[in-house]
Amino acid sequence: MPPLRRFAIFAIAYFESRRELISLDFFRLPSSRFNPAPNQLPMPENHAFETLAIAIFGGTFLTVLSRKYALPTIVFLFLGGLLLGPSVLGLIDPNSVESILPAMVSLAIGIILFEGGLTLEPRDYVRSSRVIKRLLSVGAIVTWLGSALAVKLCFNPSWEVSLLAGSLVIVTGPTVIIPMLRRMRLKTNVASILHWEGVMIDAVGVFLAVLCFELVVYKDSMMALTGFAQRLVAGVGIGVAGGYLLQWILQRSFIPESLTNPFVLASAVFIFAMAEFWIHESGLLSATIAGIIVGRRQSAEVKQITSFKAELSDLLIGALFILLVSRLEFASLLENWQSILLAVALVMFVVRPLNIWISSFGSDIGTKEKLFLSWVAPRGIVAASMASLFALQLSADGTFANEAKLLENFTFSVIAATVILQGLTAGKWAQFLGVSSSSDAGWMLVGAHHLGRELARTIQEKGVDVLLVDTNPRDVAEAKAEGLNALEADAREVENITIDDRFTSIRNMLALTDNNELNEWIANEWRSHLGKDHVFAWKTGTQAEQGSFLNLPRPSVLAEELHNGTARIEWKTTEPEGEEKRLFSLLRDGILPWTDDPQFDEAGAAHLSVSRTVGYLRRAMRRGGTYEWDCQSLQEVYEQIATILSDREPSISRKSLLKDLIDQERILPPFLGHGIAAPHAYSSHISERICMRITLKRPISVENQADPIQTVYFILSPAGDPEGHLATLAEIAKTCHEQRLIDPGAPAA
Repeated sequence: MPPLRRFAIFAIAYFESRRELISLDFFRLPSSRFNPAPNQLPMPENHAFETLAIAIFGGTFLTVLSRKYALPTIVFLFLGGLLLGPSVLGLIDPNSVESILPAMVSLAIGIILFEGGLTLEPRDYVRSSRVIKRLLSVGAIVTWLGSALAVKLCFNPSWEVSLLAGSLVIVTGPTVIIPMLRRMRLKTNVASILHWEGVMIDAVGVFLAVLCFELVVYKDSMMALTGFAQRLVAGVGIGVAGGYLLQWILQRSFIPESLTNPFVLASAVFIFAMAEFWIHESGLLSATIAGIIVGRRQSAEVKQITSFKAELSDLLIGALFILLVSRLEFASLLENWQSILLAVALVMFVVRPLNIWISSFGSDIGTKEKLFLSWVAPRGIVAASMASLFALQLSADGTFANEAKLLENFTFSVIAATVILQGLTAGKWAQFLGVSSSSDAGWMLVGAHHLGRELARTIQEKGVDVLLVDTNPRDVAEAKAEGLNALEADAREVENITIDDRFTSIRNMLALTDNNELNEWIANEWRSHLGKDHVFAWKTGTQAEQGSFLNLPRPSVLAEELHNGTARIEWKTTEPEGEEKRLFSLLRDGILPWTDDPQFDEAGAAHLSVSRTVGYLRRAMRRGGTYEWDCQSLQEVYEQIATILSDREPSISRKSLLKDLIDQERILPPFLGHGIAAPHAYSSHISERICMRITLKRPISVENQADPIQTVYFILSPAGDPEGHLATLAEIAKTCHEQRLIDPGAPAA
């Protein structure tokens, strides 16, 4: 029998056997679907598989939809959970997964917090503002106690339940805050406060919630505090041990690259499970700490893991949020809608502003910034997960059924109100208060060296955001100390930079490293993200390309000149003169790069120029001077040079410098022809170049030289600056050549 015919017969037989189970009631409302009437054919009793499948697909699809249209993801997920759940369409049955939902919730939160730990940098918290540190300590307590008081006043439960409900709304959550920050494009100081509060407060809120949960269950404060201490020790200990062990394995390259992501995921789950096995509810802390430890190793493997975990977190958040929201019952919400509305209003309009005002007392945060921060505090997946987890546990034996329902209704009402109201109005509120970024034409400068920092500071004078990116931790630290936005990262890794909230207003990129090839590489990586007209590479000594800046020294050389005060960067409205080079033009719609294209050259437009006060040679001559000596040989000239410089700079060894000059003449004669000698050397004991010009009263004849030596230029450069050294030699040759063209018979200049 042909295979196709056999398949058709098999399919017909299978569907005939299943015909009695197929019903058009699948898409009916829950009253007929999950509780079929006597005259209806029943559906299969276990809907767990279809529930999970629809939740996973629905969560992912709604996440994609929200990002496509730049709307709050949690709003879509919240509405999707209500729509798909038993209260409306009944396509998913949360009761079918109730037995495994606590484990799913705990495990998902563990993975989410592990991924969050990977993105945290402890040094950034140490350097963070006083407001952020207060929000994570004093502010968390204000929110906890204030929300608990609101629940007590509105619902009058026990104080233990009130404290538990208050602890559940402490967390704001990065899964809600970060997408909002990307849309709103806030000023950096405001965005930084919201970002770090959202990322760091999860662990604080979770542990306070667990402490309050034990107060409710055991009614014994001493037992709850003892359990809290044990959980803290177990979570920290297992997290540290597991994190360092995982880091050690990754450093040894023991795991094949293709299996790194699955192995790290399995390890995170294992660390979480070991902590949970040791003491219940300690796994969340252990997962967070393990993620922080592994994330400290800024390697390619860790960045790959971070990207993978972020994608997995999106999947988990979408599916989990839909499952949790689908558990809500409209009837229960409508019974106490007035009390719920009052409690939510107190949390949003009293508790949050009180938190901000106390946490920012004595800081440089202005009133407008405080008003904005007081409005924006959306809760997310962690609050929802913890509320559902505790509700499931409290209602397991029916003893705390009413308390469980109160926790879920209150927490999800706060989530819905804050996410929907704040998510949809925060952008307009930021514009009204003037705390949003004033320009969308921000710049990312790759290179946090002195030149990059000076450029960043000068561009910011025009109200334009600038983000410095560098792999050098010292330069990044100096930039932050100077009040600039700086990120320690590899500029070639686009995805890891774009997730930072400080990147929200960036529209242009300029690579400022000393390596031309690296600059081009970085530019190529960013063209697809920002567009080729907004990506630029600093190039030295190469043929012009669109968007490249030419005829400028290497950034390290120009940085040294800026540091020494021999070059400057400033805004000007006149045309460049002399050695000035134009970098950017400030137009009506923001800062744009300058090229020969007239569209970037509006009349009267301010342009950012870099200029040198004098050339290399003239600056070095000022520190060296001119002399007229009567010497019998070049060695005698070298001896006098060494004597003068060692007297002027005690750190310079006369003997060592003299030896360098004699050795150099033997290996590479310093003769430029036409009676000019240019001996030169490097020294690690000076920070600025020195040039001495010696005119000889009596020319010195030298073997193999047609003209006797009449003029000697001596150059001593700082070690590590070969480009400036060679540029000075080139200026000497150019000066002498021009002098001969003017007066061929004149002695060398």
